[in-house]
Amino acid sequence: MDDASRAVAKLTRERWEANAEYWVKVIRERRDRYRTELTDQAVLDAIGPCKGLRILDAGCGEGYLARALAAQGADVVGIDASQGLIDAAQDGPADEEPPGGPAGSVSFARASVDAMPVADQDFDLVVCNHLFSHLHDPSGAIHEFGRVLRSGGRLVILTLHPCFYIEDTEHGATGSVPAAQYFAARGVDQRFQVDGLESPSMITSWLRPLEFYSGTLRDAGFVIADLREPHPTAEQVENDPWWREGFPTAMFMLLVAERR
Repeated sequence: MDDASRAVAKLTRERWEANAEYWVKVIRERRDRYRTELTDQAVLDAIGPCKGLRILDAGCGEGYLARALAAQGADVVGIDASQGLIDAAQDGPADEEPPGGPAGSVSFARASVDAMPVADQDFDLVVCNHLFSHLHDPSGAIHEFGRVLRSGGRLVILTLHPCFYIEDTEHGATGSVPAAQYFAARGVDQRFQVDGLESPSMITSWLRPLEFYSGTLRDAGFVIADLREPHPTAEQVENDPWWREGFPTAMFMLLVAERR
């Protein structure tokens, strides 16, 4: 990582620390409808049955997805660069019941996805839920995921759609991406706006063309197995004005890749 990339990574960590309490509130009060009514289920569907799997939740935030996977019987390690979010994940929600049935295990650690303190070929699956758009250059992370996954292991990525995403507002992304911008790495500076709540700090969402993701995955030893574009159902759009206004174009991309 060069000096410029280190400076961007440092600024990103500082901004996420400033936003940590905000995101804990949003997630634990289930205020982000894009997640609760769309992308969370898309990620879980892509993961499928996970009992007995060892899973890395990369960019785990306050840990809600890691806890859900552990409740299904997976052994989950969650990592995040924000100490505030890791502290929240380790404490857990005060009103959350311990998982019942054949529960797995869950643990959390502060770490960068560019240099993770985990052994080679230690995981069956890596999940990146809304992580990639917050990485200035995800190349290092993708190679790290290739290192820690076993042969045949899967990588599930849910991120902003690089073909269409421009600006996040109270009701989602709008507009189209000119070719001159699309084929270069581009950053969108904004504050999060979720259910009327504005984040304390600005954040930059980074997007790159599809050929970047496919090429970088290939070079790291992956084969793309699936590409999905999570979107609301016709019934959601017809019956709920929030979705009619909030999903004017494709906003999310879900990639599933397998480690060779």
